Amino acid sequence: MGDDGLLRADIFSTRRDMKIQIHNIPSRGLDLEFEEKPERFASVKELMDSGECDFLTPVGIALQLTLLPDMIRVKGRISTTTRQACVRCLESFDRSMETKFALDYSKTIPADLHREKSESVELTAQQIGIMHFQGDEIDFTDAIQEQIVLAVPYRPLCSEGCKGLCAQCGRNLNLEDCRCGGQDTNGPFDVLKSLKLPKT
Repeated sequence: MGDDGLLRADIFSTRRDMKIQIHNIPSRGLDLEFEEKPERFASVKELMDSGECDFLTPVGIALQLTLLPDMIRVKGRISTTTRQACVRCLESFDRSMETKFALDYSKTIPADLHREKSESVELTAQQIGIMHFQGDEIDFTDAIQEQIVLAVPYRPLCSEGCKGLCAQCGRNLNLEDCRCGGQDTNGPFDVLKSLKLPKT
């Protein structure tokens, strides 16, 4: 443990995973800080390979573990820098991403959840933030990568005030004024203008 009271990533069972032995968590709790390459997470790598999002910096991860009766509470913070294309103007932009989350890990499902059908008990537990684990270790990999993916905007905007592209000439209206405003264009319903309806 370092002088700053933080237990670094070498507490994990191996550097190939992010599993921690629960007996390594002291009664006063435990703080972890470490970095991982984005492609370390399968779901994040899929985002990168698809071109939906690029990650410009390693993923910074901070976890605060607290022992509770029959439960381990985890408060986390994830930070990185991403690059995406704006859905309005299509220009790429960089964004500092930071997200916080809280999860409870338990070996047992709360009693009131057993009223649900057996096959949906674990899903229901996850919906209220309870992660079920077995054995003497917790693997944080899936939880962390899920939080990263959830923090990536589905419809990214370079700014809330982005003007987008001109629908006629395609110019980026954030950079220049449209030169075709007010001109007649051929739209899909323009043919209706020339229709002559019979008088009634």
